[in-house]
Order: sequence, then structure tokens, then C-alpha cells
Amino acid sequence: MFEIDAAGFLVDMGSVLVDHCSHAASAASRPALQRAIRRLKPGDTLVIARLGYLGSSISDAVSTLTTLAARQAHAICLDAGKTDLCTSGDDSPIRMLQLAAELERDAKRARALDAAAIAKKVGTQQGRPASLSDSQRQQALKALAAGSTVTAIARVLSTSRQTIIRLRDAASRDAADVQSPPLEH
Repeated sequence: MFEIDAAGFLVDMGSVLVDHCSHAASAASRPALQRAIRRLKPGDTLVIARLGYLGSSISDAVSTLTTLAARQAHAICLDAGKTDLCTSGDDSPIRMLQLAAELERDAKRARALDAAAIAKKVGTQQGRPASLSDSQRQQALKALAAGSTVTAIARVLSTSRQTIIRLRDAASRDAADVQSPPLEH
């Protein structure tokens, strides 16, 4: 509040709203910010000291700024040099933040894919553990070949019918792949 006053903005103490929540909280879970946005009329200006007060991530802040722009309000961030963050155009602050958010999402996705590839390479089990051991899978396949029903096998192995059906279908696909001759060109 003092930063805003020191920056030359007239602070109406009756309009000051303060959030007392974690910076990790999204804009939607910040009651004072949501109240301030609801109170804004076209032409009003929301002044904040730091961009992080608009959301917990770049995309969250962009969403808040887009909401403000839709309400025809202005947003001034002191850390961003008193620039109206809600202006439109290709070189607008919102557009730059959208590009930064896209870059952040792409980088996060790339890191996740790299981590998954490394985990797979070193043999780390990914996803949910198998409900049947190798010996149980072999037992189920032998029982299927002997004519037992899917339901009976599922009961004996304490698993779902769907698990046995998936196992049967995978075994059928594997057998078909082995039996089909290679295509000649």
C-alpha cells in the first residue's frame, strides 16, 4: 500500500483490499482479488505492487489480466514500470505474458517427457503396478486355453474380469503378430 502511494497513485483507503494467503494460491482462491475484480467498473484501474499478486503462475496472471481487460479496466503493476498491463495489440503486456506462459508450458512438457524417457531407459516402473504377477498371468492364459471362463479365472486370481479380458486380448494380438508373415514390397 505504501509502495503504491509512494509511486504517486492516490490510494482511497476505503477501496484497499488485502489478501492474506499464500503466493502459491491461484487467483480464483484469493478472495480479496476476486472482490476487487467484481467491484471494477469500465475505466477503473487496479494497482498492484508485484505481478505475482495477480496469480500463482504466468498463465494464472494472464487469465486475471484477460478478465480485467474484458471488464474494460486497467491494471498497473509497479514492478512492471507503471505500464497498463491490459492494453491490447501484438506487443501488449498481456500478449507477451501469453507467449511466456506458452513457453513455460512447453518447457514443462519437455522436461516431463525427458524425465519419462530417462525413467524408462533405467527400467523404472511407470504408472500403476500390474495387478497380476508373471506367474498369475501365465496361470490365467493356461486356464483360458483349457476353456475356463473369464469370470471363473478372475475369481480364482482375485482380480477383475476386465484384467483377464485385457490379458486375453493382448495374448491374442501377440499371437497374431507372430503368425502373420512379413509383407513383401
